[in-house]
This record gives sequence, structure tokens and C-alpha cells, in this order.
Amino acid sequence: MLDEKVHRQIYTVLLAVLGVAMVSSVWLANLAWVLIGINWLAGGRWAEKWQRAKQSRPLHAVLAFCGLLLAGMLWTADTANGWSIMQVKLPLAVLPLVLLTSPPLPDRPRRAVAAVYVAAVTAVSIVAMIRMATIADLPYRQAVPHVSHIRFALNCCMVVYLAAGQLQRKEAPPALKAGMGLLAVWMVAVVMRLHSYTALGILAVVSIAVPLATRRWWAVALWLLAAGAVAAVAGNEVRRYYRLQPLSTQELQPCTANGRPYVHYRDGIVENGNYINNYICREELGEQWARRSGVPFDSLAQSGYSIESTLIRYLNACGYTKDSAGVASLTDGQVAAVEQGVANPVYQERHWLRQMVYTLLLEREYYRHTQAVAGFSTLQRLSLWKATVEVIAEHPLAGVGTGDVVGAMQEKLARQGSELAGRPMRSHNQYLGYAAAVGIPAAVAVLLLTLRAARTGWRRYRRGRADGMAFRLAWGLTIAVSMLTEDTLDTLAGILTAVFPLAFLPPAKEPHGEPPAQ
Repeated sequence: MLDEKVHRQIYTVLLAVLGVAMVSSVWLANLAWVLIGINWLAGGRWAEKWQRAKQSRPLHAVLAFCGLLLAGMLWTADTANGWSIMQVKLPLAVLPLVLLTSPPLPDRPRRAVAAVYVAAVTAVSIVAMIRMATIADLPYRQAVPHVSHIRFALNCCMVVYLAAGQLQRKEAPPALKAGMGLLAVWMVAVVMRLHSYTALGILAVVSIAVPLATRRWWAVALWLLAAGAVAAVAGNEVRRYYRLQPLSTQELQPCTANGRPYVHYRDGIVENGNYINNYICREELGEQWARRSGVPFDSLAQSGYSIESTLIRYLNACGYTKDSAGVASLTDGQVAAVEQGVANPVYQERHWLRQMVYTLLLEREYYRHTQAVAGFSTLQRLSLWKATVEVIAEHPLAGVGTGDVVGAMQEKLARQGSELAGRPMRSHNQYLGYAAAVGIPAAVAVLLLTLRAARTGWRRYRRGRADGMAFRLAWGLTIAVSMLTEDTLDTLAGILTAVFPLAFLPPAKEPHGEPPAQ
């Protein structure tokens, strides 16, 4: 058995490595959590660990979650996929077991681990923003190397909470508080730049829920003022999007200036105040485009969408007709933007809230008029949720088995004639996906165990025996809300984001010298 001091030092270093790797390297993150598990085994002290395990209600909830998925292997048909899912879940079982049964780190190492994690997230966020600024038309989904932009945005939220905690420390130096304030603003800006609607929604929920729970009424008032301002700006952008421009208010013309006929689909799809599929003359578009660009009209732009469809949308957004006159009106910079796949000049602006509003409204327009969902993240989720609910309705008690959820969903999507049929996509809702796998009773049981653990934590806070309650509450809400729109616990990055904060949470204070239960 390792010397206790050496064991603790190795444990601290491995946690710091994991804090860096979880936002920068999948390979290193996998190595780090495996080594953490081996170090835990080498540490011995099993009686103490057993006592902590018995007292840790969060650990009970996590192990129940994983154990019921393992039980779901008994009635799954796709065992290969099932075991693949269980392999992904291994760190979800191992890390909480290690973190919740090991002696809590002293304050200094615990803060060092948190500082390394914050530094890693900050460094990766800077790299991501540099990539978006220097790589032409880099999709925001590819801005963060090695990690999903959605999972990374959740880590940005965690850094915001840690920074907010430093701002509330009375003993913190003014320079530290100023730095933490700037860091929090930077992280919110990164989340907006990554177009993470989930993370922005989570920040909105947390920023009102935590002040309400901890009775910080000044923060509630500030939130209401900020929310009102954002709602006013967003409402103005919605009105701007739908305010019809002159080309769309006049009587439709039958021909171009050259006498060639226009096609007017009259499908009512609006973008930037103009109807996308009116005033189209493909013959003139192709001819004039060939004069302006060396990229073939029938090829794909750098975004993966066709030049033709990108050009039509870009001309529409500018208020031009989709003919030779419209293409001739484009500047060289705008032609280059179309070649890169930019379909709306709004996406070239720095007004990130406008970009997000316009993206959502375009999805709404296409779905409202054509029922299309492919390529639209919000609408795809709605379709996937519907399919998952139908799977649950047919197998409410035991589910379809751990490995069969995606296959069962695909059958539903195929019957519905959905555009998503044939695409092996998860449910994008952890709660629904879990219920579909192992049944409603098992899902409810895990949820009740989780709520029981949360209730215990809240009671400790009210009795003055739990520090860092604001962060604990923010962290819990972040994971809980993220699972409404994401399969957070179905990827390594998501699991680490959900579990890693246990490494630097202040331990609960237990009376009578008992080992602290977390």
C-alpha cells in the first residue's frame, strides 16, 4: 500500500492532469481517469472508504444509474452497441466512487486543482476564439479542437461559477476580483460566440435560481433588469427579421430586366424581411456567377451546402433579386463570402445575439412552411424527442434494453417518414433516453435518489455544514438542465464535466469526528 502522503500527492497531480485533459485531449483524459482509479486501489483504507460509500447519497444515485443500465443488457438485442455504451459509462462509475470515498483534499491542493482547471478552460477558449477569427468561415461547432463545443460551453459555465465565487469572497484581493470579473464576462462571450443555446439557457436559469435559493435579492433584481434588456433587444431583432422589405411588398414581377421569366414559389419562407424563394432566375444566376467567381455554380461551398442555395439566400438577405442584376450588385468580398458558405451577411457581423435570433427564426420558418428538420438542431431535437417518447410508450416498464434505443428510434423515424431516418442519432434528452433504455420505473428510481441527495445537501447548507453551496447548486442545475436537451452522460467529455467538480468542492462538515460524507 502506498504511503498516505505520496498517495495524496499522486491523487492531486492526477486530478490536475484530468482537469486539463478533459478540455484538450480525449486520449489523455482516458489515461488520467484510469490512473486515478488505479491510485485509489493502491491507497487501501477500505474500511474508511466503505463508511464513506455508505453515507454518500450522490454515490448511491450514480451507481444506481450505471447499475440499471448494466441490468438493461439482460434484455437488449444489440449487445455490441450495449457493451459499447457501458464502456463509455465506466468513468461515470469509477470517478464518483473514487472522489466520494477518498478523504477530501485539503484547501490548498483543492484550490490548486480548481485553478489548473480554470486555466485550461481559459486557454482552450482563447485558442477557439483565435481559430474563429483567423480561419475563414470556420463553423462554430469546429472552433474548439478535440472537444464538442456544447460540452466545452458547459465547462465555460463552470468557470463563470468559480469566478463568481471569488468575487463574493470578502478576503479576496481587489486585483483578483477584477480579474475574475473579466474572466466571467469573457466566458459568457465565448458561450455566445459558440452559439450554445443550451449553455446560455443554463446561465439564465442558474443566475436567477441561485440568488432566489440563497436569498440574494439584489442579484434577483439585477437579473430581472438584465433579462428585460436582453428580451427587449431580442424582440427588436425578431421584428427586424420579419419587417418586410420593399421587394417583398410590391406586386410580383414576371420577368427579369433581360426578359427572362422569374420563378416565384410563394411558399412564404422569410429571411431578413424578404421571401427567399421568390424572384429566382436560375439561368441568369448561373451565367452571372460564372463571370464573378471561379467556383462552379453547381458545386458545394466550403460550408458543405450548394453554391446555388447559398447564393440565393445571400441575395435574398441583401434585398436583391436572384438574377444577373442581383449577382452583379455583390461586392468582391460578398462573392468570397458566398464561396465560403456564408448565406446571410448577418453571420458576418459581430452582433452575436442577432445571429442567434436569426438562426432560430430561420429554423422556425422552414419548419412552419415545409416541416423540414434536417440541418436544424432545435427542430431535430423535437423530432428525436417525439420518437423517443413513442419508444417509451411501447416499452414503459423495462424499456428496450441498453443497446437498442437508437435502433428503436430509427424504426419510429422511418415510420414517420422523417428526414432523420437512417441517421444513428441519440435522443438528445438524457432523461428520455434513459427511460427508453431501462423503463420508467428505473428512471424514476434514479431521479428520486438524486433528489434525495440534493435534499441532503440543501439541509447541510441550511445547518451551516456545507460550504460553497452557491457553486454546488449552480453545478447541479447545469448538469440537470443540460440533460433536457443533450445526452450529457453519453460521452466522455460530458461525464467529466458532470463529475469533475467533485474534485474541488469544499467538503461538508460532519459532527462527532465522523468521516465527511459528500
